[in-house]
Amino acid sequence: MIVKYTLDTYQPHRHLLKVEMEVHPDKQETFLCIPNWSPGSYKIRDYSKSIHQVQFTQSKPGWSIEQTDLDTWKVSSKGETFKISYLVYGFEHTVRTNYFTSDFILVHPPATFLYPKDKIDLEPELSWKNLSPFRFCYTGLKKKEGSKQTWKAKNFDEFFDCPILLTNEKQITFYVEGCEFDLVILGDIETKDKKKISKDLATIVETQIKLMGGTENQYYLFVLDMSDNLYGGLEHLNCSINQFDPNGWSSPDNYRTLLELLSHEYFHHWNVKRIRPIALGPFDYQKPNLTKELWIAEGITSFFDAYFLLLCGSYSPQQYLNKLWKDIQELEESLGESWMSLEDSSFTAWTKYYNRPFDPNFSNTGISYYTKGAILSLSMHLYILKETKGKKSLVDIMIALNKQYHQEKKRGFTKSEFFQTAKKVTGLDLKLEFDPYIVDPKRIPVEKYLHLIGVERTASKPKIEPGFRVKEERGRMIVSKILLSKSVKETDINLGDEWIALGDKRILPGSFKELLNQYQPGKKADLLLSRRGKILKRKIKFDSSPSANELWIDDKAKDSVKELREVFLNLGKEPGTSKPSSKKTKSK
Repeated sequence: MIVKYTLDTYQPHRHLLKVEMEVHPDKQETFLCIPNWSPGSYKIRDYSKSIHQVQFTQSKPGWSIEQTDLDTWKVSSKGETFKISYLVYGFEHTVRTNYFTSDFILVHPPATFLYPKDKIDLEPELSWKNLSPFRFCYTGLKKKEGSKQTWKAKNFDEFFDCPILLTNEKQITFYVEGCEFDLVILGDIETKDKKKISKDLATIVETQIKLMGGTENQYYLFVLDMSDNLYGGLEHLNCSINQFDPNGWSSPDNYRTLLELLSHEYFHHWNVKRIRPIALGPFDYQKPNLTKELWIAEGITSFFDAYFLLLCGSYSPQQYLNKLWKDIQELEESLGESWMSLEDSSFTAWTKYYNRPFDPNFSNTGISYYTKGAILSLSMHLYILKETKGKKSLVDIMIALNKQYHQEKKRGFTKSEFFQTAKKVTGLDLKLEFDPYIVDPKRIPVEKYLHLIGVERTASKPKIEPGFRVKEERGRMIVSKILLSKSVKETDINLGDEWIALGDKRILPGSFKELLNQYQPGKKADLLLSRRGKILKRKIKFDSSPSANELWIDDKAKDSVKELREVFLNLGKEPGTSKPSSKKTKSK
């Protein structure tokens, strides 16, 4: 069976792309499906909603096309080769959907290409009929030998894993450890800023490659879409699509957040795309691939994304601790850890974590396997350093998993195999130490592990905590979150209530924080609310909230603790430097 696609930019101003599909079938009837989800984004997306006008380009008597399910079409061609065409609408600006405009076209393959059901191992071909009005085409797909505008994949898993970007934006190219990198930045960003991002990104990928013992890639594409009100990334085998809000992006804190995003998605080209829980491949694109191990896939990646920034100097030690504290505080202010385990968070991601925007109570009943998984990984990393006297770390486990399961066995691993490998590498039973924080809804005593490197929690002047959060809507302050871990749980206040006044003072955007500071923790105050047009009076008791900087380095720690801290802060570096050992990165 042979499958070939031809794409036409068609009408990008109307957000439409035309797909022509040629199929050489092996049966009288061919069932064509559109994927329902994208690997790395664990939610059913119903991509079929954007597929229109599926029809033959040339038909014969007795041929027919019938949609038999929301994601499936039956093509009857009496076993003869057939060609169909269809239109794809793309105007959802995320990393997991199509976005077709006159400025650029970003093709997300799972949302674009019908494929023969149960024929994932076929080698699809893709050609562009017309690139106009765009000059450049970027993708991780490999060119077909002897062709300028035809690409080929070894199977549909690879095909669906290679986004395609058409743009007039020229790439920035740099080379690290034998791998060519292209960085394409979309948006109104000055050339000098693009060069700075490129330089810092080269340092990050160099740090990762050297600590992981090399990369199998000869090419890697970073797409950075700088568009208003966007944030996110999606990993691919030799590419990542990243989105970041350009407003205020160059402030030091926001810039580090940008680098952290890029670091996160790049580390995925090992962890998830090669080092993976066994459920995450091969994929069933029509239904959820459930796993309880997203704390490995995303949690470990979320630990390393910021840790690599620390190792390459983008974070100072104290800035890194401030970042850790935000994660710790996010978990501490929620009741979710007493409701949901890490394994539960992973397994139910399809219906719970990814539905957070539609479940305002998730902060009280759920946890993020990204955030808690990162805290667990940090704790594991510090525990391993301590017990092996700095000779082994979590990095060594990741390298071993890559070698044993990806390179040698060419498959994913089970949770049991993860811990077996960890024990073989470090000599430690990490399952005995950490499994309760994975399988049970139980807090991780992260301060105990930070104490191993002389990092302590220092109580500072607390902030006032109302126990609820608000967002501005047309000049009104609307209750958007209620923390049931706080005293506010005893108050009749609902999501969607308008907060009108505190005491005898009117609440206005930008002023309510100053009003809150006039109160003391433990004191009560009157709230004036509006609910469905009715004015309500309520009493609230204020709690206290820790300050933004609670973790500090203990300079009076024992020498052995200080030595371990130096290993943590300088893992893989030459003594007395802030750069990873080995030769310098080349760039152009």
